[in-house]
Amino acid sequence: MSRLATVRPGEAERVRKWLTAAVTGQLNERKVLMEPLRKDLDALVPPTDALDDALVAALSRLDPGPFRGEMTVHAAHARHPGVGRIFASRGLPACPACAVGADETLAEAAEAEGFPLSELLADLRGLQT
Repeated sequence: MSRLATVRPGEAERVRKWLTAAVTGQLNERKVLMEPLRKDLDALVPPTDALDDALVAALSRLDPGPFRGEMTVHAAHARHPGVGRIFASRGLPACPACAVGADETLAEAAEAEGFPLSELLADLRGLQT
């Protein structure tokens, strides 16, 4: 039988405090162990992001086809320097390193801003002529 199943009326507050202290103690022990790892992981974020951006740019250059709805925002930025201007005119992230750009597709961005994808693609394809 668990300890909580044997609690008598009036004991609940004492048991709650005991349980809170036990859980807090366990979490604090683990937090001390995790802190150095967190700092190491945080230090890896900028170079990893830079590698990701470089890979997106390289892959975009290997794909000479037209802009497509399934292309990510970052891939579109990597494709042509004029993309930022077109994005800005439509309220989309004009920065090639925007937070959602690695995952958000052009189709999702157009839908989120409430305009037809076909219009955005026509503007972007105009850059390639």
